[in-house]
Amino acid sequence: MSILNVEHLSHGFGDRAIFQDVSFRLLKGEHIGLIGANGEGKSTFMNIITGHMQPDEGKVEWSKRVRVGYLDQHTVLEKGMTIREVLKSAFSFLFELEVQMNEICDHLGEASEDEMNVMMEELGTIQDLLMNHDFYSIDAKVEEVGRALGLTDIGLDRDVTDLSGGQRTKVLLGKLLLEKPDILLLDEPTNYLDVQHIEWLKRYLQEYENAFILISHDVPFLNSVVNIIYHMENQRLDRYVGDYDKFLEVHEAKKAQLEAAYKRQQQEIAQLHQKNADLQARSIAYETSLESVFSSKSWKLTAPIRSLMRLFHRGN
Repeated sequence: MSILNVEHLSHGFGDRAIFQDVSFRLLKGEHIGLIGANGEGKSTFMNIITGHMQPDEGKVEWSKRVRVGYLDQHTVLEKGMTIREVLKSAFSFLFELEVQMNEICDHLGEASEDEMNVMMEELGTIQDLLMNHDFYSIDAKVEEVGRALGLTDIGLDRDVTDLSGGQRTKVLLGKLLLEKPDILLLDEPTNYLDVQHIEWLKRYLQEYENAFILISHDVPFLNSVVNIIYHMENQRLDRYVGDYDKFLEVHEAKKAQLEAAYKRQQQEIAQLHQKNADLQARSIAYETSLESVFSSKSWKLTAPIRSLMRLFHRGN
């Protein structure tokens, strides 16, 4: 099932085209690595598919009711909130359900029998949702993710406005992972992470059931978590099945084939130029020899005959 379809996308800045008529698809459960040299448009592509930027041309279409989580390192954290409160806000929809459940319970005593049946059914639905999303173990989850990303070392009750840029990124990443969206969009998530935190994130993504798109210059990390590569180069976006190593193998083979084809083409062009030069040289030599013959005393060349000779030479 396709979660995201991008068709005939083109975008540029001024006279510089970033990509031209590219297409992209994301299927359920795919772990995609989006790679390319700096300046090829990876972050621009992320901004377009998340709606932060409009493309010059093309269509971006998400499946209905899909939850997208994007690690936006420029997100502003609310002043006065603690790290713990930001992490717990990943479960805001569950807390809203709890409020609804408590309101229903408050009105049970004044409900008629029919109303009570409806309310009890709604209570059961809400309770199932809370249980399925591990609502009653939220605190333990927050502690686990906080510890895994090194946030407990900072202090989960610390005000987020006191954090450095790298610490803020860790908080945003932790919140995003706790939300467990249908698709994760991660732009350089290993920045500011220590080795042990990167190892934890690697295991998390390897076991992640949903889809994600990952931009990372950390090749070993990228290679260990993705199963599809999209390569951005020369305004193109090409899809490769497999991890980063497999991409390199196929890409290098394709590159070698293109270079060999180009070399053959250049050789053929050079041979054609040489043949043409040889023909011209023979033609000039032949014309010179004829001129020499006809200019001798035994030949008197009239103007009409000279014109016929030139026409003959041009035809050959």
